[in-house]
Amino acid sequence: MRGRPNLYTDYQKESSIFSNKTQKSWFGLLISLAIGLCFLATDYWLLLITTSCLIAIASWGLNIVSGLAGQINLAHGVFIGVGTYASAVIGGVATSSVIGYNLDMIFWLPVAGLASAVVGLIIAPITVKLKGLNLALVTLALVFIGSHLFSNFKSMTGGAGLGRKVATLKLFGIDLENGLQVGSYYLQREQILYLFSLLICVLAGLGVKNLVRSRAGRAYSAIRDGDIAAEALGINLFRYKASAFALSSFYGGISGALFFTVSGGVEPGSFNLVYSITFVAIVVIGGAGTVLGPLFGAFFYTLFPAVIQLFLHTFDIGEQSLPLNLGQLERLLFGLVIILFLMFEPRGLWGIWFRLRNYFKAWPFSY
Repeated sequence: MRGRPNLYTDYQKESSIFSNKTQKSWFGLLISLAIGLCFLATDYWLLLITTSCLIAIASWGLNIVSGLAGQINLAHGVFIGVGTYASAVIGGVATSSVIGYNLDMIFWLPVAGLASAVVGLIIAPITVKLKGLNLALVTLALVFIGSHLFSNFKSMTGGAGLGRKVATLKLFGIDLENGLQVGSYYLQREQILYLFSLLICVLAGLGVKNLVRSRAGRAYSAIRDGDIAAEALGINLFRYKASAFALSSFYGGISGALFFTVSGGVEPGSFNLVYSITFVAIVVIGGAGTVLGPLFGAFFYTLFPAVIQLFLHTFDIGEQSLPLNLGQLERLLFGLVIILFLMFEPRGLWGIWFRLRNYFKAWPFSY
């Protein structure tokens, strides 16, 4: 009986991060393939996958407060912006128009997450008292407040239309902007960013997985399913709703600090309403309230334009022969995908993965 799969003899084994050897083996294999991809893929695909990993971190943050705790947040982009500019000030280079202290990544990366978490805690007394449409309107107002502050704090952000350079890629005093020599192999900047983003993404994903099975994760689920019933059971709504916003903001700050380090610069207009709504769409497409859903949604969102371009190139379809340009076509198809998922697969890509996994686990039986 002990050798049977999915047969658990105690709750601790069943609720562990990797509950059986198969999951551990698949995880190790995927990590090995991801590391090997660093030395095989071109810079273009490395950039896309790096972006996917960083967007996944931000999407996990939104999923904590919206998917797990059931609180609507339309201002996730603001928290990402706070983390981005905190890292730019701490780790960026000062100029005549902006301030910067050019500190190491070991300082500016945690500060980016903590700064966003502090902002999340500051607005928590307002957000925890609201829910539904009222909470959505409050977070919507935060988008406009954040956009105004980002545009006018020119000493930190550079101002609207100008922007500034972000934190420098320097770790433990080693300048990584021009690559790194490791033995006889030379790691380029894109490869370093890819490996570092992969590491942070894995740690963030394991953190969410651990959160779901913890006491706080169960409290979040109870609040999402019924906050009045959860409070009747003794769950402190203020504490857990505030912690959900803070933890969500922390993930967003970390993601923003790394994401714009990849591009090298940031402009205040980047953190608008559309930017925040995009993360809502990513969570919906991937599967709200799940661990793998935001990861699936992030990769789908990032790789979707590349797949469209590859399709057009394969069939030799020129952009001039299309009624819309490539950017308009991508936005149109992405919006259509959101509608289709909401209509036919509310659980998103995770729901498709869940059914496929169960089918092959039960094969050749149909039950």
